[in-house]
Amino acid sequence: MMTGAQHGGLDFSWLLANLEVDKVTFSTDGETYATVDTLVLGAKAFQAAESYVLGLFHLYFAVYFHKTTRSAEKMLTAILVRLGKLVLDGSTDKSGLTEEHPMVRFIKERDLITYLRLDDTVIWGSLPFIEMATDATIASLATRLRNRELYKAVDVSERFNADEASKAKFRKRLAEAKASGEFEEFDIFEDTASRNPYKRRGYDTPEALSKVLIRTSSNSYEDLANRSKVVEALKEESVYRVYARDSDIHKKIKSMLGD
Repeated sequence: MMTGAQHGGLDFSWLLANLEVDKVTFSTDGETYATVDTLVLGAKAFQAAESYVLGLFHLYFAVYFHKTTRSAEKMLTAILVRLGKLVLDGSTDKSGLTEEHPMVRFIKERDLITYLRLDDTVIWGSLPFIEMATDATIASLATRLRNRELYKAVDVSERFNADEASKAKFRKRLAEAKASGEFEEFDIFEDTASRNPYKRRGYDTPEALSKVLIRTSSNSYEDLANRSKVVEALKEESVYRVYARDSDIHKKIKSMLGD
């Protein structure tokens, strides 16, 4: 979902101006088996490369993993899942869409031709029709998404921080509550997402070409993670949230966190 937020300004011009071509050697157990041309950043672009890694990492949590963005994505996913169930059950007429709608055709036929007829315009343009569906669940979800009446987030990872044991206990308690019927199917959405800021890769697979390589004073190159204490210190971060349909359910989730 486009948020309109501007975040993580990077000096792309400087990065591009300092790109060089060098040969990366692939080896296993000290034995070279391939040499491939790849891009290396000049030494002057060291700080710009650090900013690039940090900016991209922060961008995920500020935009892509933002609770509002993820709530809308979860609601859209629920609409598509519900639509698929109605169509496959022979109840397309309850969805607000016709048998010839591109989304309905794809669900039924699932081939490349019907897939290529789908895009953002088709999906977002279908919401006003789904709002008029006789199936109350999909109609409510479509109406709320179009009006931006999103499910409210309970950030479990923020509540427990690094306490993985407490998170696991909460997830178990929530699973038990769902299994016992304390929540309806679309009362809550669970959401997990993680981002590794910079993956450490060896030189024994083609993934080495994904490294950010920096030119050294000896005219060789080195992995940015080995040269930058900032990048070296970065660790994978994750979020775990529960999105509640209304205020009553939101309060119930919060009380479960207290327990």
